[in-house]
Amino acid sequence: MGHDLGQAALALLATAAYYTAFLVFRAAAARMPPLRGSRPFHVARHMLTSPVWLGGGLILFLGLGYEVVAFTAMPLAVAQPIFAVSLVFLVGYAVWFLGERLSPREWASVALFVLATVLIGLSAGSERGLRADPSLTGTLAAPWKMLAVIAPAVVVAGLVWLVGDRRAHGRHARKLAGVAYGIGAGACAGLAEAGIRGISIVYENTGSLRAVLESPYPYLTVGLAAIALGQLQVALQRCRIAIVATVLTVIGRTYLVVSSSVLFGEDWPSESLPFMLRAGGFVLALVALVTFPRYERQAPAPEAPSRAPGQEGVRPTT
Repeated sequence: MGHDLGQAALALLATAAYYTAFLVFRAAAARMPPLRGSRPFHVARHMLTSPVWLGGGLILFLGLGYEVVAFTAMPLAVAQPIFAVSLVFLVGYAVWFLGERLSPREWASVALFVLATVLIGLSAGSERGLRADPSLTGTLAAPWKMLAVIAPAVVVAGLVWLVGDRRAHGRHARKLAGVAYGIGAGACAGLAEAGIRGISIVYENTGSLRAVLESPYPYLTVGLAAIALGQLQVALQRCRIAIVATVLTVIGRTYLVVSSSVLFGEDWPSESLPFMLRAGGFVLALVALVTFPRYERQAPAPEAPSRAPGQEGVRPTT
């Protein structure tokens, strides 16, 4: 019992560090000039030269390290709901301390997303016995599975970046809401987490750090995490962190499940209860995505000063 509580505490610590990094990234975004997804090197330069952002990156790195240990020590079915709990705390912090406001429709979508995350996590069985390709040889000889899960994430992230830049300018432009950026960053983050899971499985099966470094999973993690972080930083300048973090988390966890079935040969649950839990989680996530507003609400325009009776049509004198 005490061992299980220790594992749960470790998973909670990992995700708390993960979301704390989001808050630090948001503080760094407020000090940066306007970032554009169509200028990725400009975004990267400001991220890597910001001491505040680098501090957030260190916290994120520690969180991901604890997450590797949590993935190794406990089944995904236990870890995923714990990760969802910290998301609730982050949304609460954004509302109470950062002054973010969510409409009833957005609150309903957030609730559906959290419930979807829990259901998808509960649908996963123990990951003991999973085997990941421990070398680059198999991946390079037959790279199609890896490319099949990488390509959609990168394409979605690129489209959101470009569309977001186009929509953000112009007289009648409406900014994309955090749901769009969360989808793009979440797909890449989920694939990066699949790489983390691959690292944990390879190490558990081989006990060799060399086998981990020779596998594709560290490079998958670093590459997709870089794209996700860049998109996240742009999103935190333009959108509410409560929305971005929620969508990123659920899309990331969903993409983690999907990519794990491709990379690690995990089958869809065959038993009725896990099958219903996973199907219900995917359906709720889809409903939440459809429900979320696509654009940020426009701030009300200031009212024109009223004129005294009889002054209509009178031009001001110079």
